[in-house]
Amino acid sequence: MQGDFSRVTFDKDRRFSAVLAQQGRVQLDADLNEQTAILMHYMRTLVTDLFGPAVYSTGPDGNLAGGFKVAFENGTFSVTRGRMYVDGILCECETTDFQRQPDPPRDPERAEQFPKEMFLVYLRVWEQLVTAAQEPSLREVALGLHGPDTSVRTRVVWQLDWMQADPTIFPLEPRPFLKSKLDELFEPRGTLAAKVAHPEEGTAPCDLPPESGYRGPENQLYRVEIHQGGTAGTATFKWSRENASVVLPIRSAAGATLELESLGRDGRLGVEAGDVVEIVDDSTVRRAAADEIPGTHTSLYRVVEADHTARQVVLHADPSQDHHQPGLGTDPALHPVLRRWDHRPEPAKPKKAQEGAEEQPHVRRHTLLVEQNGWIDLEDGVQIRFGADQDGKTPQKYRTGDHWLIPARVVTGEAEWPEDEQGEPGQREPHGVEYHYAPLGLVRDAVGEGKRKVSDLRTPFRQPAPQPMGSDQAGQPGQPDQ
Repeated sequence: MQGDFSRVTFDKDRRFSAVLAQQGRVQLDADLNEQTAILMHYMRTLVTDLFGPAVYSTGPDGNLAGGFKVAFENGTFSVTRGRMYVDGILCECETTDFQRQPDPPRDPERAEQFPKEMFLVYLRVWEQLVTAAQEPSLREVALGLHGPDTSVRTRVVWQLDWMQADPTIFPLEPRPFLKSKLDELFEPRGTLAAKVAHPEEGTAPCDLPPESGYRGPENQLYRVEIHQGGTAGTATFKWSRENASVVLPIRSAAGATLELESLGRDGRLGVEAGDVVEIVDDSTVRRAAADEIPGTHTSLYRVVEADHTARQVVLHADPSQDHHQPGLGTDPALHPVLRRWDHRPEPAKPKKAQEGAEEQPHVRRHTLLVEQNGWIDLEDGVQIRFGADQDGKTPQKYRTGDHWLIPARVVTGEAEWPEDEQGEPGQREPHGVEYHYAPLGLVRDAVGEGKRKVSDLRTPFRQPAPQPMGSDQAGQPGQPDQ
């Protein structure tokens, strides 16, 4: 979640059940957000424990089809209207088909490439952060037409998708089959450790830097995010000291020149020449979630000019020519924004040296290469280290959008990061994005006239039937317990 947060404190392993305010104390965003996270964790865990990881309601009479039932007709599949719970997350659906779903996956050509034999239809679910830049109604105009934003929202996003199936699905059952296929793509998951650099023991006083520990002038929440997925040596990353929360709505685009709503409140929360930026809109968010498809990353750009009077920036290249998404940033209906990142890419190599590195994404896309051979400096003493491959054979896999949050504090001069049993910074899996999956149907065997057989893979739970008023059954509606 790329919000302007001080830190994110929820940890289910600490077993906190509530956040209680005390009189006369400072209120922190982290406390309020943790209370929400505690409640949501409780509710979703309860639903999962009671009914299962992926269930739909059949209704009191048990005759309703329920939500997300798959049918295949006219060369595509559709799902029925209704509700479904995936790992306790409520998904609500109007009748839709693969092409017209509200948040379609990245690749529209997949709608015309259904296998002739067997394939598995499934649901992918996650939560998306929504700010006033994406949803203008969140802004209180009484504070100014383009005044400060206040709170943000999270939104449940679900996508219908499919994958090729084979006979191994039958002994495994649908959900284990889906998990095994996803594990092949994303396991073992890449990890990261963070710390603040300190002088080594025995360093002579004259060799000490002027300050040790975190040297930043302000408290920060650093965000390290995977840009292009893959393994070490091919995956790339980017980082922000503001949790990537510096986003500026784009009003219009003409080639490499963008007109923004503003260039930021100040130098710390704005953009200037030399900054690395990314253009994000509703479509790119959906594309980033299509994690089974390689190459879902967007391009990064360098700001070469920033005109505060005209509220314009000029980028080093025309984003509308991005081959991943032609016309990027030009459609106001998709709520395009400019997001600032704070890393600086590796220096450009001499032309001769570039000949053998032309295809390296960290050279041409203004990102940094994921390396596992030591600590990597961010800034002001903050360092990160990507985890080593455990068995030396199976490489860790990094997925586009995986991210880690690192709070750095001026008072302690430290980065808040958990330690392992040896007192060293521990390797941790990403803090997000967390995707949830549920099998819906197995499509196979053409039967003619554009129809195919569909096996329903959903799990129902039945709502209790209402009892008549005055029922004498203890605990039933109409007759309270005495």
